[in-house]
Amino acid sequence: MPGAIHVHDDLAGELRTGGWLDLQETLRSILYQDDQASTPLHRLTLIRNRACGLLQQDADDSLFRLFQALADSTLGYCATHALLCAAVCELAGEKLGLGPQQRQSLMGAALTMNIGMAREQDNLARQSTVPTLAQRALIRDHPQLSADVLVALGIADPDHLDIVRWHHAPDDPAGLPRTLVSRQLLSMTDVFVAMMAARRTREAMLPLEAAKSMYRQTEAGVTSEIGSTLATVVGLYPPGTYVRLINGETAISVQRGARANTPWVISIAASNGMPLLKYACKDTSDPAHAIATPVVFHIGRAGLNPEKVRRARERMRR
Repeated sequence: MPGAIHVHDDLAGELRTGGWLDLQETLRSILYQDDQASTPLHRLTLIRNRACGLLQQDADDSLFRLFQALADSTLGYCATHALLCAAVCELAGEKLGLGPQQRQSLMGAALTMNIGMAREQDNLARQSTVPTLAQRALIRDHPQLSADVLVALGIADPDHLDIVRWHHAPDDPAGLPRTLVSRQLLSMTDVFVAMMAARRTREAMLPLEAAKSMYRQTEAGVTSEIGSTLATVVGLYPPGTYVRLINGETAISVQRGARANTPWVISIAASNGMPLLKYACKDTSDPAHAIATPVVFHIGRAGLNPEKVRRARERMRR
């Protein structure tokens, strides 16, 4: 990062201590401004470091907050998508044995892979019509456009640039051999997260269906290993997504369980649809609290209280 870096003290402090929504807001401004952004490299480093810190502190709470944010159309889609992809790639990359430098390049690529079409990505998420020919061309060309913007910003890491350039064609032989697993991981994560995001033209795909769809497209070998790793680190019912239990209650997944299909959940609505105000964690590996099906659920104006969720998880761990 050549030259002196000056970031407003309040912003730098916020990026070092803030939560996921603070990171989302700052990342969105960088992605929107692309090569006009102020001190983007330093701010991206702060975002990446803080994201890693939040994941280390509590990966389940991180996934909960990010999957909840993904369902909130008022936040804007591009930055939330990027942060969620970065978080999942960090968790999966570590499990796949990628080294710290590899994961740093991968996380940086996840945060910036769509910088060449960030505003249009948000427009596509909001519009009620299918993409225009111009939008389809931008979707096709944005990996190279994004890499070009990053070069203009001063990104010099060849692996970061290579992963961005080939994240839609991860098996292209023009890519660097050493980034192959990272490219495949980001590509699969990108598709998985996109499937789970609602559009005006379609409902969000249920996570279990998104996982099945993704696996149907994988081949034996490396990509199937990546698919199974994604299922392990995210779960088939990721924190922040909704399920219906066999007793008819609607619940929200709040923590990954011993198996990908047995998360801990909190019931939020009775079988008659009435809200449940007391938050208590339930282990879905217990037949009495087993999952019947994943569901798309809209919590309404009252919303969920993340702090009550956190306290319920703390009681469960005692």
